[in-house]
Amino acid sequence: MPAIRTKRTGSSNTSENEDDEYMPTRSTRRQRGKILPAKARSGHTGSTGASIRRQATASDSSSLSSLSLSEDGECTHAPFTEPITVCGVELRPTVAFDTFWRFAAERKAIDDKRRAGMPPPWTEDKYLKQYFFCNTFRVLDKGCQFLIKEVIEKGPQDPVETVFRVILWNTFTKIETWELLDRELGPLTWASYDREKYRRVLSNAVNDGLTLYTGAYIKPAPHYGYPQNYMNHLVFLESLMEQNLASRLLAAQYMANVYEYLISYPSMGPFSTYQLMLSLSYTKYLNFHPNDFVVAGPGSISGLGKLFGRSMIQGRELVDDFDTEVMRYLTESQDLHFKRLGLKFSGLGPEGLPMTIADIEHTLCEVDKYCRGAHPHLKGKRTNLGRSYTPATNPPTLMPAVLPKAWSDPSRRVPRIREEKVFVDKRYVIDHLEGHEDTPDGRKYLVFWVGYSPSEATWEFESSLVEDAPALVEEYKAKLKLGKKNGRTRK
Repeated sequence: MPAIRTKRTGSSNTSENEDDEYMPTRSTRRQRGKILPAKARSGHTGSTGASIRRQATASDSSSLSSLSLSEDGECTHAPFTEPITVCGVELRPTVAFDTFWRFAAERKAIDDKRRAGMPPPWTEDKYLKQYFFCNTFRVLDKGCQFLIKEVIEKGPQDPVETVFRVILWNTFTKIETWELLDRELGPLTWASYDREKYRRVLSNAVNDGLTLYTGAYIKPAPHYGYPQNYMNHLVFLESLMEQNLASRLLAAQYMANVYEYLISYPSMGPFSTYQLMLSLSYTKYLNFHPNDFVVAGPGSISGLGKLFGRSMIQGRELVDDFDTEVMRYLTESQDLHFKRLGLKFSGLGPEGLPMTIADIEHTLCEVDKYCRGAHPHLKGKRTNLGRSYTPATNPPTLMPAVLPKAWSDPSRRVPRIREEKVFVDKRYVIDHLEGHEDTPDGRKYLVFWVGYSPSEATWEFESSLVEDAPALVEEYKAKLKLGKKNGRTRK
């Protein structure tokens, strides 16, 4: 497979489009927004999320329609307008601020009723009845439940095999594709992995008209030289495994370290990197406090803009990584606002767990969509609510929710928020070496990069290349029978 090495590049706070990941360019390394430690944050109120517990029951729910909402979803009483201070910035809530908490409670109540076997309609809110919205808790979504029960908890439980299955699942995040591969090639293990066998199965599926990837979001493929995205993704999977990702996860001191490592790979943008991290966090090999780290995706950024209007824009200009700090406020103050609105939020699982910062980010995306109907005067880049939803006449009862066994690990109860800013060393794929020269400072090779024109080939010292691509260097030297003799060869 092509060799991968690190080349420094910049990173920006600008999020990629919802349907597109940015493609990085080689440049000098720049800083991302600072992740502030808990002691440096100001203006946060309410209980710490990790310490809150609630009792979840299907009847312990409140509908949006029963809480002073008109038929079109607009609040009929005065919205919360008191200023909120986060990191010294005064935020002015809009009508969407209260809508956020009502949506979170009502969407969770819908899931509770379905799992209790209650017939539809599960809500009187017209937008939640007519359009598809993800669960308040990411872990309750259909794909995540499948990931936990069928991918993580089935098969060998050692680090390498578990991480392999999660990466393979995350490549397509489509149940039908996983079931196809498992049926044709299972049990799916890294020990038995054979690229050609996977290629044959996936190629036949595409020829039969099967869509391999989820429709939830586009997964850009790195440029490894194949015309098919799935082949480039398989090579990417191999590169992660051959770099011993499982050991890196276990050795990571902070979630931010994992993020920096994963986003360094070709085609990995902020959104796709964070989604892979969340999937890996359902295993016992990425054990961190659930509120240690978050990445604001384009949907949550838009959602925060609707919750706080221009004051959110001003905050972003004044505070590094301000979106993260506001999401921390929402995470830590959720009890206060549910109680203020008289909402009975059932929480997650038997202990009634509160929303983590990942759930806050996740729900902001959904509320951003909801506001396109309920509060159309709050403008955003998009105006449609997405795909419509009509429940079946006799919908099947959802199975009881399964939470990751790894979540009971004591190490997840201790916050570890890194103070240092996030840096990105972007990795690039070496296509081939096409020349060398011996200099007083050591031997250099002319390196051609996958996805870049020949004019962008660069001279790199052997001492640097052997750190990331030793086999490629040895192969080149063996082919030309190179020793340590000085000289210059250009092919």
